[in-house]
Amino acid sequence: MKNQIKLLALMLLCMQHVFGNKPQSSKIDKVVIYLSGAHLYYNEKVNLQAGNNVFTFENISPNIIENTLQASSKGGTLMEVNTRIRYKEKKNPMNTYLKSIAFVLDSIQELDYQIQANSNQLSVLSYEKNMLLNHPLIKGTSSRDSLPLLRNSMEFTREKLNEILALELKWNRQKDKLEKEKNRLNLRHQELELLQNGHYTEDGLAATPINQVVVSVYAENAGVADIQFSYFIQNASWVPNYDLVANPSNSQLSLKYFALISQNSGLNWSQAALTLSSSNPMELNIKPVLANWYIGFYEYRKLTEKRLSNAALPLKKQSLRLQEDMDAPMAGSEGDYAEQKSLSEYIQISENLIRTEYAIKLKYEINSDGKSHKVMIKEQQIPIQLEFAAVPKLSNEAFLMGRLSAWEDLQILPGAARIYFDGAYVGETLLGNQSNTDTLDINLGRDRSLVISRKKVKDKTRIKTLDSEKIETRTIELLVRNTKSQSILMNLEDQIPVSQNPNEIKVSIVDADGANLDEVSGILRWKIKLSAKETKKISFTYEVRYPKNKTIFGL
Repeated sequence: MKNQIKLLALMLLCMQHVFGNKPQSSKIDKVVIYLSGAHLYYNEKVNLQAGNNVFTFENISPNIIENTLQASSKGGTLMEVNTRIRYKEKKNPMNTYLKSIAFVLDSIQELDYQIQANSNQLSVLSYEKNMLLNHPLIKGTSSRDSLPLLRNSMEFTREKLNEILALELKWNRQKDKLEKEKNRLNLRHQELELLQNGHYTEDGLAATPINQVVVSVYAENAGVADIQFSYFIQNASWVPNYDLVANPSNSQLSLKYFALISQNSGLNWSQAALTLSSSNPMELNIKPVLANWYIGFYEYRKLTEKRLSNAALPLKKQSLRLQEDMDAPMAGSEGDYAEQKSLSEYIQISENLIRTEYAIKLKYEINSDGKSHKVMIKEQQIPIQLEFAAVPKLSNEAFLMGRLSAWEDLQILPGAARIYFDGAYVGETLLGNQSNTDTLDINLGRDRSLVISRKKVKDKTRIKTLDSEKIETRTIELLVRNTKSQSILMNLEDQIPVSQNPNEIKVSIVDADGANLDEVSGILRWKIKLSAKETKKISFTYEVRYPKNKTIFGL
């Protein structure tokens, strides 16, 4: 007998029904936000029964990418995880709307009677008007016609016709009102019919899909388990954003590092732990950079000439786009950061081989509205050297550059930066880690108080022809004027051409006026100091030698 009871218990255990089928609302525990996309993490505590358990979790983003779904279980053995969609059950309306439908139909019928009565009135007025206008006295066909009779007839006709037309206008207006009201009631009748038949609900939720994650777990014994699952969505991002606050009275730059977080996942991220993860940088507007300046020979073949003439065109400037996601409030002074400065203490920064992560210890409310939410990452004071830079060949304006040493320790990503200099907002620039040297140059804005010009000196430009070659000599003059009341340092750049055929085309610098020449790129660099109100002239001369029976391009 005891053996039979044990066998029966074992059979019941093997045939046990699946537990935990009732859907339960899950809570987002952690979100890792990338520059494009986000990972959503959940951690749910469940009660296991011995045997197979199936748990259904809701509060899942409708934008879930199914093949990124992963799950694990601490306690029990994870068997399967997948997604599915359910729809909110439609309630049986029974006879809820029958009285409303009957009332609307009665109102429509009463309106039909009123519209018919209105039409009758208009018909009578039309008959009277026709009768009046067709009277022999009015038409001039009466044999009793006389001037006094005609005058009386005209006065009567005017009076009566005005009366008829006024009544017609009144009834037409009333008819329009009745027709509009009937159309409204007809639409309401159609809506009530849909509600009665269960094809529509007052709140519109009947057709709303509800995403679910279904997790199957096997347990040998009953107990408690933690189920973790995560998935990736594309409708989220964060953008690095900076404030640079520089003061000319000291050599420190205040760098304030923000993240602009936005998401359209369909779920509000309430009290979830946020982690920002880095990815590939974006390039934005920065100081002009000189490209190599090549010269060579023209070959008098149509195809080749076309190819060479295209190559001689100036390089297009790279199209750089400034991040427009500026919905988050912008700070305007040091006082705006009294609270934000302390927020940076709640950020934990970790770095591995391929990314930097910023774990935010405070809990934020990031709604699914596509709007930017500004989160402070960190703030630090950085030693900086202020210098001006100019490339007169490409721009006649000077750029104030901040030079940072050991910039790799800053752990920054390329992003838009608002610049505040000497207590005033001066514009926006790019802050990034694109430099391949140990010094990072930050563009702090344009300074129009430095007047720069560049011109070719005509009386020093000449072409000399020898027995077998031509020699072209050119002199370029740069003029820099400091209108400030203080001295400045400036890095000045220009260039000479680079030969593509050095055996036949020889380019040499005749007078560099103290510049450092990069022979590979042909770029000339001067580092000059200008006193207050000082004007400095720099000129350089170069010559190009090439066979006299050939024509060069690009010069």
